[in-house]
Amino acid sequence: MEFYERLANAIIIEAVKDYRKAIRFLKHHPHTPELDNDPQQNTLRDKVIKNENERDAVERFFRSGWFEMLSSLDGEVLLKKVCEMEDA
Repeated sequence: MEFYERLANAIIIEAVKDYRKAIRFLKHHPHTPELDNDPQQNTLRDKVIKNENERDAVERFFRSGWFEMLSSLDGEVLLKKVCEMEDA
């Protein structure tokens, strides 16, 4: 395997790990209006927002032209599979 292929695979693997971590966190800590309105929950709210941003960034990556350059995989299918794995 070429160096660039290994690098591309490593980037995709890390993105999947980041996505799984974010959606796992959000599954247990959803963003609710109560969270936004309770000043005592600021730390948790910040973590929720951080994980929402991570989830959104990875979804954009898997739908991007850059992902298409790195892999012959279908980004939408990969996202769906990861979500199915987390729901199982």
